[in-house]
Amino acid sequence: MEEDLVELLASTGVTCRLLVEQTRGPYHRAVHPERREITEDRDGLPLRLGLRLLAADATTPLADVLVEVWQADHVGRYSGFPPFEARPGQVVTSESVPHDVIAAGETYLRGSQRTDERGMCAFNTIYPGWYASRTVHIHLIAHLGDRSVTTQLYFPDTVTDEVFSRPPYRGRPQRDTTNATDSIFADGGEQMILDLQGDPTTGYTGVLCVVLDQQARPASAAGPSAESDG
Repeated sequence: MEEDLVELLASTGVTCRLLVEQTRGPYHRAVHPERREITEDRDGLPLRLGLRLLAADATTPLADVLVEVWQADHVGRYSGFPPFEARPGQVVTSESVPHDVIAAGETYLRGSQRTDERGMCAFNTIYPGWYASRTVHIHLIAHLGDRSVTTQLYFPDTVTDEVFSRPPYRGRPQRDTTNATDSIFADGGEQMILDLQGDPTTGYTGVLCVVLDQQARPASAAGPSAESDG
C-alpha cells in the first residue's frame, strides 16, 4: 500500500467511527476476486479507496480480515445484472430487481482484499454512478472468520454533484435521490461517509477508519435485511 495512503489512514485527521450495519442489497453475488484493482473496463473518475478496521477497543488493528466491496458503474449498473429501470418513486429492492444473472462472467467493480497487520486495505475503483431510489454508495462486507458485518460507504452530496456535472456522468438525467432523501442512508449513513481528498478532474482518495463490533452476526446473515433494499 502506498505510504501516503497509510499515513492518511493512520493520521489524527481521520476519525475512527463505529461501523453501522446496513443492508446488503439485491446486487450481491458470490463473486469477489481477491484483487485491489476492480475497475476493469469501466469509465469513470478514478477513486482510490482506503479502509482501516479496528477492534472494539478502537485501538487494536483487525488483521487478515477479508473485505469485500461491490458497486455500480457510472451509469448505475452492477456487473452480472441486467439494467433495471425503477418506476418513479419505486424503491429498488430484492423483490423488484431481476435475479437471473445475465452475464455470469462479468466481475467489474467487485473485489476483495485482506487487511494487513495495520488493519488496512485498499481498492482502485471509480466514483460510483447513481440508480433510482438510492444515493451514491459502495457496498462492503467484512468477513471475520465465521462472522460478518455488512455496511455501505457514502460520499458528500456536494462532491457528488460536482462529479456528476462532468463526463462520463453528466450525460444522464439528474439523480432522484441524495443522502438527505435516501431511506437507507437515514439509518446511520452519516457515520459511513468517506473522507475525501482530491478533485473532480483528476480523481479522489476516499478513506474511512471503522471500529467493528466483533460480536457480529454469522456470515449466513451478513447484515440486516441481507437481501432487501439497495
